[in-house]
Amino acid sequence: MSDAASTVDQPPGDSDPGAPAVQAAPVVQPVVAVPLGEPANDPAAPAATPAAAPAVPPPDCPTLRVADIHIGNRDSRHVEITYVYAAKPGEYAIYYAGDVQVQYADDPTVEKQQRQNMQPLAPVRAELNALLKGWREPVAYYWKIAYGLQLALDGDSQAGKDALTAAKAQLLLDRAAAGRLEYLAWAAGAGAVMMVVLAIASRLYPFTQTADNLWLAAKAGLVGAAFSIALGIRSRSVGLDIDRVDNITDGVLRLGIGVISAGVLLLLIGSGVVPNVKVGDATLSGGQMTWQMVLIVGFVAGFLERLVPDLLDKRVSTLAGNATGGPAATPTAAPPAAALTSPVPAGGAPQTP
Repeated sequence: MSDAASTVDQPPGDSDPGAPAVQAAPVVQPVVAVPLGEPANDPAAPAATPAAAPAVPPPDCPTLRVADIHIGNRDSRHVEITYVYAAKPGEYAIYYAGDVQVQYADDPTVEKQQRQNMQPLAPVRAELNALLKGWREPVAYYWKIAYGLQLALDGDSQAGKDALTAAKAQLLLDRAAAGRLEYLAWAAGAGAVMMVVLAIASRLYPFTQTADNLWLAAKAGLVGAAFSIALGIRSRSVGLDIDRVDNITDGVLRLGIGVISAGVLLLLIGSGVVPNVKVGDATLSGGQMTWQMVLIVGFVAGFLERLVPDLLDKRVSTLAGNATGGPAATPTAAPPAAALTSPVPAGGAPQTP
C-alpha cells in the first residue's frame, strides 16, 4: 500500500472575492493495515474513513507466520506468547499463550499434512487441558504436551499420542493423591467440629440412663466413621473426585452418616425393633447395655456404613410382607439378630451366618 496525498482548496472567506484561491499544502494520510476480506480491500466498496493501525495482528490474520512466534508477540487468537517450547523455521512453532498452542507451517500443503498428523492427539490433548485447569503444578505437564505435539508435527502421530496418554495417566495419579490428602484434611476438620458440637449437646441435654445415651453413641459413631475413612484412604478404596467440592462433601457426609447411624442403631436396640445385635460371641440387647456396650454399638454403626440401612431394609420388608399377607422376607415371630462377624470398612455390608 502506498502513501496517498490530496489537495484541498481553501474555502472562500470574507476577504476580497476577487482574490485568487490559495492551495493548501499536501496532507499525507496515515498508512492503515487492513486485514484481507475487509471492505477496504474491495475496489468496489465505498471509501471509508481511515482508522488507526492496530498494535497487533487481529485474530485470523493470514500474515502470521512461524517467524512471528516469539515471546512478547501475540498469536492469531490475539493472546500474548509467554514461552516458546520448540520452533522449526518455516515449519512449526510450539508455544505457550494461555495454554500450549501450535503455529503450523507457512506452506499450506505442509500445514494440511501437519493438521492431519495432529488429529489423533486431539481427544487426549483436550482431556489434559481440562484436567490442568486449576492444577497447582501445571508447568511440567505443559512440557509433556509440547513434547507430544512435536512428535506428531515431525510425523510420528502414534508416539505423540502415547506421550500425551502417559502424561494424562500421571496427572490423574497426582490429582488422586492430592484429592486423598484434601479429603482427609476436610474430614478431620469436620470431625473436630462435630465432636465439639456433640460435647456441648451432651452437657446441655444429658441422659440419665446409660443405655439411652445417644450423645455417647454418636461420639463413638463419629470415631468409627473417621477410622473407616482412614482405612479407605490408606487402601486407596475411597472413591475420589478431582473436584474439591465433591471431595469435601463426601468426607463431611460420611462422618454425618456415622453419627446418625450410631444414634439410630442405639434406638433400634433400645426400642426392641432390633432385639439384639451380635458382635463376635457377645450379644447386645436393650436395657442391659453398659457404657462400654454403648460405645461398641456406636463405633460399629459408624464404621460399617451400610449396617443400619441394611437392618432397616430388612425390617421394612418384614413389615410390608405382614401387611399385605404375602410371604415375609424374614420370619414374622421375631426379627433375626444382626450378626457382625467380619466388618467391612467404607461401605461394606455385614456378613450373616
